[in-house]
Amino acid sequence: MLYTLPTSILLFLTGAYALPQWGHGYGGSGGGSQPPCSAAVVALATGIHLNIQGQYAEYNGTVHVINIETASPVNQTAFYIAKGELLSDIQAGMNIRQFNQEIAPAGNAALPGLAKYQAAQQTEQGLAMGLTGVLGQDQSALSSLKSDIMAGIKLNENNLQSAVQGCELGLVFPDPDQSG
Repeated sequence: MLYTLPTSILLFLTGAYALPQWGHGYGGSGGGSQPPCSAAVVALATGIHLNIQGQYAEYNGTVHVINIETASPVNQTAFYIAKGELLSDIQAGMNIRQFNQEIAPAGNAALPGLAKYQAAQQTEQGLAMGLTGVLGQDQSALSSLKSDIMAGIKLNENNLQSAVQGCELGLVFPDPDQSG
């Protein structure tokens, strides 16, 4: 069963929903030498992880648009559906990032990186909105989207590290890489 972000965070924080213990660990040395992260920091880290997962969906959506545009002839219906899905994925990521900024504890080290990510998302959204379905016109934008999304993933991986500075996260996230 899939839950919305606020529901997932609420279930996680109340202990009714646990993340699997495999994948990427963030925060602390793993030896319990730092205090546990607060519930607010755990929620922020979870939200950033969800953003990273969403960025892989954006990347896959961009690749899907490229595949459609390289076909001959281009199926315009498939293009507009794929473009809509890509824009939807970008908007979902923007919503999660905004939520993360709202729940971040004051002064959290991830806040500057989240602001950078906000600007990057606006650029990605503009590039995706401008797609025409004609490879010759879209090639530069599609190439930029792919590289911008990968740079955004790296930025959010750093944001996740920054979010949990000085505390032990106490959980391990599943691998978000769903590209390919």
